[in-house]
Order: sequence, then structure tokens, then C-alpha cells
Amino acid sequence: MAWRSIISREYILPERVQIFDTTLRDGEQTPGVALTKDNKIEIAKALDELGVDVIELGFPIVSKGEEEAIKEIVKENLRSKTCVLARANKLDIDKAIECEADWVHIFIATSDIHLKHKLKMSREEVIEKATRMVEYAKDHNVTIHFSAEDATRTDLDYLVRVFKAVEEVGADSIDIPDTVGFAVPSIIRMIVSTVKKSLEVPIAIHCHDDMGLAVANSLTAVESGAEIIHATINGIGERAGNASLEEIVVALHTLYGVKTNVKLEKIYGVSRLVEKLTGIIVPKNKAIVGENAFSHESGIHVHGVISSPQTYEPIEPERVGRKRKIILGKHSGKHSVMELARQFGVRLNDDQAETILREIKNIGDLGHKINEIQFLEMLVGVTDRCNINKKAVIKDICLHSTETGTTALLHLNILGEDYVLTGFGRNEIEALTNIYYTSLERTYRSSLSDYRVWLAPSMKLVSESEVILCTNNNNEVVGRGIHHSHSIAFAQALINALNQLLEKEEMRND
Repeated sequence: MAWRSIISREYILPERVQIFDTTLRDGEQTPGVALTKDNKIEIAKALDELGVDVIELGFPIVSKGEEEAIKEIVKENLRSKTCVLARANKLDIDKAIECEADWVHIFIATSDIHLKHKLKMSREEVIEKATRMVEYAKDHNVTIHFSAEDATRTDLDYLVRVFKAVEEVGADSIDIPDTVGFAVPSIIRMIVSTVKKSLEVPIAIHCHDDMGLAVANSLTAVESGAEIIHATINGIGERAGNASLEEIVVALHTLYGVKTNVKLEKIYGVSRLVEKLTGIIVPKNKAIVGENAFSHESGIHVHGVISSPQTYEPIEPERVGRKRKIILGKHSGKHSVMELARQFGVRLNDDQAETILREIKNIGDLGHKINEIQFLEMLVGVTDRCNINKKAVIKDICLHSTETGTTALLHLNILGEDYVLTGFGRNEIEALTNIYYTSLERTYRSSLSDYRVWLAPSMKLVSESEVILCTNNNNEVVGRGIHHSHSIAFAQALINALNQLLEKEEMRND
């Protein structure tokens, strides 16, 4: 890229940056998130597979369950370094040392705001306590990562004094937290470059997203000499969240040419895991991992992407574990219709595509969305493939919920045979998925690898659902559903995906 050479002339960039993941600590501090021990272990293993350098496992002093989860993860002998958080006091540090993690992350606030209103301490008292606690921890032969909480609102000369003091007593790396997301990139540049000139140990940056600048500030820190970036999966965290790991890593690799140990192709899978276990839904327009990140509706864009993906995609979706999606709507063009039909094994001529496109635009002008079931019905109307979408048909859905759970009854016609299938779960979606697991999975040699449900924010709007089925030979099909009822949208998506499996199976047998 032309301007990458300009950046390399302007800044001395590192060849590689370490990623310090704090999803299990700062990420879990997201309001409303509470992970079980098993949840934390599963996420830690996924982060290890992802290739992050350091995993901050949690804050052991907060609860017995937190401490037990941390100790269990440490026993997993992960390749990533493990780290636990501790305030600058002996009780926290002792508890952290007991966990036997590789790093202990000690922090104390340094801004006058925190000194006056929280700590009730003078600047000199903070330096004395910080150095004493770092010395105490070093006496126990642990690697110390030191943070000056609220660093970006701390007097810069004093901040440097604090960092130099803890470096002298053995801190192995220091962290500059933008605790309330208050800094702008120019200020981050000034702080990081000033600290960098004064210290020998590696420098980290920890940014919050209160002003939407966490990723920009983190990248500016790298330009200014930081070697370690704190981040969370999906950018979850306190208030507006932390710097997004996936955005930072992809930007470093793609825009800066700076490497990390993160395996880019595993990013989306870890994002989905964290989304499911925390319950924090990724916005559709989220960079890299959002549903729309590699989706195209505009006819001009789709035409360009089909001709050459670089026209409207900054990176290949497969590079981060994604797939390109073509969405049909009022902005679609003929190429969108022809390409999606081709994905269903149907080749349309220009007149057929134009006929379908007019119908799609008419529906879009009424404020409605197009799902694949409707699209397949349109294909039936203009081609001789009269059997399209007739292989599996929903004839009726019945859902009954009580305090103990939900029973789902699904009346299907599959390949001309009627079936009435039942499932039970804690909610409507789980009851429907259990129908698939118990009645359909083995018969049609596939597994339900992932699903998503987007609830309508208004009674006037529709809910959307997506279901991904994976065949025994690792081919995926994606079914989508749209309905005012989120559970019916899910059932549509599930059976639409099954239809595609059956269609592909017939095409192989022809």
C-alpha cells in the first residue's frame, strides 16, 4: 500500500507487537456479564489457540469462584503466558501469587482525581506504596506488569517518576491505561513517546472506548513505541468497552505491516464463542466480526466484488474466518440476483434476473426484507426448476412455554413424507435446536455448527435468524429466516439450510 512506506519513514515501527488479552478480566467487568468457571476455561483455551501472548485470567481477590477458575486455567499449561490482577497491597498480591500465574499485574491510581477522591493519598505516598509492593512481589520471583491507573489524566512528569521508580525496583513491563477513554491520539503519542525515552522495560497501552477512540489510540501507541497492547475480544469491557482485539490485530497486520502471534483465521470463531458465553451481542456493523462486515447489498458493490473482491473489500473475508455474503434488497442489482441464484445451482439469463430484481425492489420499497425462501420461490416462478424449495416444507409450528421450559412441535414435509417432530428446551430456540439434534442431524449427516437470532427492536419490524449446518465433509450451508416471531424466523432458517443440503445432495446424485 502506497502510504505504508510513508508510515515507516515517519515512525520506527516494531516488527512484532505482543497482544495482552484481558477478555477474562476487564471484559468480564462488562455490566451484566458473569462467566462460570467452565466458561472461563473454554474462552482461555480458545484465546490460547488464537495465539495471544498473554491472557489476563481475572482478579483473584474478588471471589472464591474467580480464584478457583484462575487456578484451573493455570493447570491447563497453556502456551500463552497467564496473568492475574492485583491492587498494590499485600493481600491482593499474596492471593495473586497463590494462583501461580506467569505474570502478576499490579496497579495503583496516579491521577490527582483518584488520589484525592479515592485513595486519599499524596503523590509521594503513592510512589512509596507502588515501589514497596513491586519489591514485595519480586521477592516471590514473579514477573511484574505494572499499571498506573488513570495514567492519561496524570501529570506527565509525575507519571514518569512513578514508572521510573517501579522499574528501578524490578517491574518487568509497565502499562499506560487510558482508564476512562479520555485521551486523543495526539495525547497518547506524547505520553507514550515521553515514557519510552525514560524507561528500558517494554511499554504497554490499555485503552477504553468511551469516546470511540480505543483502537485509534492503541495504534498510535504502537507508532510511538509501545510493544504490548491490551485488548478484549469484541471490544467488551467496562462502560463502552476496551480496545477491540480483532480490529487492532487486523489493522496491525494489514495497514501497518506489523506482525502479531495471533492466527487471523481463528478470529471470528473466538468472537462468536465470546458473544455466546457473555451474551453481549456483536453489532451488525462491527468491523471484522460484525454480520455486515463482509455483506454486500448495493448492486454497484456486488458487481465490483464479483469482478474483483479488492474493489469493495479491504481484506479477504476468509483471512479472518469469514465468508462473503450477498444480501438481496432494494439496492440490489442484476449481478446480485445472478450470483445468489448460482449459489443455489441455478443459472439465470438476463431477462430472468431482471424479472426477479423488479420483484425484489418492489418488496423493498414497501419496507420489507427478502429471505432465501422468498428468493427460491421467485426462482421457481421464472425457471423450470419446479422442485426448488419443495424438499422440506414447514406445515405448522406449535410452541408452548411454561415456567419449566418450552415444548416445540414442528410439522414438516420432507421429500413428500409428513413428520411431526418435538423438542424441549429452556426457551423456544433451544427447543427447536433440540428437534434438529434428536431427529434430523443423524438422518441428514450434518451438524448445527452455529446460529444467530436478531430480535426486532420494534413490533413493526421483523426478527432475523441465521443457521449454519456443516456436512460430514466440512461443507457449510447457511439458511436465513425473517418473521415477526423470532422463533418462526429461526425455524425458517433451520429448514432453509436443510433445503440447501437436500438440493446439494440431489445435484451430486444427478
